[in-house]
Amino acid sequence: MTINLRWLGNAGFEFKMDGLTVIVDPFLTRPKAHQVYFGRVAPDQAALQKHIPRCDHILVTHAHFDHCMDAPEIALRTDAIVHGSANTCAILSAAGVPLNQIHSISAGDSFYIGNIRVSVLPAAHPWLPGYYYAKPNPAMKFPARLRDYRMDACYSYLLECEGRRILIWSSTSSAGAPRADLLTCRAVSSQGWYAELLGQVKPKVVIPQHWDDFFQPLSANPRPFFASPRLGFPPIARIDLGEFESRIIKASPGCRVLLPEIFRFYEIDFFANSDKGTHRQCFRVDKHR
Repeated sequence: MTINLRWLGNAGFEFKMDGLTVIVDPFLTRPKAHQVYFGRVAPDQAALQKHIPRCDHILVTHAHFDHCMDAPEIALRTDAIVHGSANTCAILSAAGVPLNQIHSISAGDSFYIGNIRVSVLPAAHPWLPGYYYAKPNPAMKFPARLRDYRMDACYSYLLECEGRRILIWSSTSSAGAPRADLLTCRAVSSQGWYAELLGQVKPKVVIPQHWDDFFQPLSANPRPFFASPRLGFPPIARIDLGEFESRIIKASPGCRVLLPEIFRFYEIDFFANSDKGTHRQCFRVDKHR
């Protein structure tokens, strides 16, 4: 079985597998930077209709706006079922998503969507001022303020289907990561962190997530966001995907790094050339989609 995937920008991925379209953390709306703490933001309906015409299931890692905000709009239009934490479900309900399209989950749960087994794993998230662990605003109105998208829990997901394993690793910790064929993970971390994570997961393909500047207009050439401050000059620089790729290859020389173009379909065959001990041909661009 091959799996088709698209990177949707930010931490968003679409997987077409087992006849289903499964999307993780869709966020195509591009707010202005000052709106993080001021004003209200409505989902970009035109972008969502253009780029996500169909969806069967949505997996939300946590309730922050850049992971959860567009999920209600997609669910209302496509009848997709959304899986997420209690805060995520409360936001969906407040946005008018029917209860039969909302599935509340917790770390340690596992469930099936079609023949795809989904395991819910606990994930660590850094503290962000104003986006703390708290219950949703009971007076939340839409369009909402971005700071009303409050997190209660953060999850990673393991998707298993016909012997293939996809790990959406949204945690800042490497602890507890299971083995998988395809791994998506943060684009900025230390060499030691990648060595620990890949030593546990042993992936064939690694894809960075959450690296583009989502305050910039949606385009075919996303601009990297700023990395964490560092010693040296300049103290603040934009995320370097070349450095990410180098660290991944150093941590696990046998795996392949995929830096996908936004919205382009890639067909993944996890076991291509596995008898030769290489996976360099395990994905290709599907130009027919």
